[in-house]
Amino acid sequence: MELLFCRVPVAPLEWQISQDAANSIVAWLANTVGAAESVPRVAVTGHDKRLFLGVIVCLYILSAVGRLVSGATVAYAGLCLFCLYMLAENS
Repeated sequence: MELLFCRVPVAPLEWQISQDAANSIVAWLANTVGAAESVPRVAVTGHDKRLFLGVIVCLYILSAVGRLVSGATVAYAGLCLFCLYMLAENS
């Protein structure tokens, strides 16, 4: 039997990423975390009642989902939804 492909595995320690790519990934992550953190902060101040109720409903739903399934399942589902969102955004 003849091998059509012969791939040599690359150790993860040998991966290289450019400084610009690393900076853009960290900047995106910081912006995303900052935006996600600012929503509850604004909601807690009480200036926007609708946002406050929305945060309460989201936390209640997350609590109910957490009682039904494991955290790994929720994390996997979130990753799948995030990948679908990125695919839809790029196309």
